Amino acid sequence: MTPRPARPTRPARPHSRTVAVVALGAFLAGGTGCSVLEDTARPDGTTRAAEELPTDQDQARSKENARAFRAWTETHGTEAQKAAAARVDRVIGTWDAHTGNAYVSTDIGGGRTPVADPQGAADVIAEAFSSWKDSAAGFVSVYDVYGHAVVTNHRF
Repeated sequence: MTPRPARPTRPARPHSRTVAVVALGAFLAGGTGCSVLEDTARPDGTTRAAEELPTDQDQARSKENARAFRAWTETHGTEAQKAAAARVDRVIGTWDAHTGNAYVSTDIGGGRTPVADPQGAADVIAEAFSSWKDSAAGFVSVYDVYGHAVVTNHRF
């Protein structure tokens, strides 16, 4: 009896289900190019996710920026913008006609009166800021009372 020739072995193939799961995960993780928190330039010139309110290097200036923003909104804003702008405590950052980054500190989530829709209030603040300041490539982010981002990188 002659021995049977050995069967050639096939290279191991990953299971199609595993490949599909890995591909889907890769697509969801980075394929869309979207993220909840975008990268933004900080006042010190570095870049990182704007998940926390940057350190206020000039509190007097940021308080004055907030007063000017509230005053402008009181004169030119909608009723919703006026109510939302009243929650603004500080406006940190620098901007001009060409570029800039603004970080708006609010009492959302801890003020004297509760906010029914914190996300909606933050969106209205970002829109009001966009109307107040106009820059070719500026971004405003809005933070709650704890310094956590509610809106990031809204173009103004």
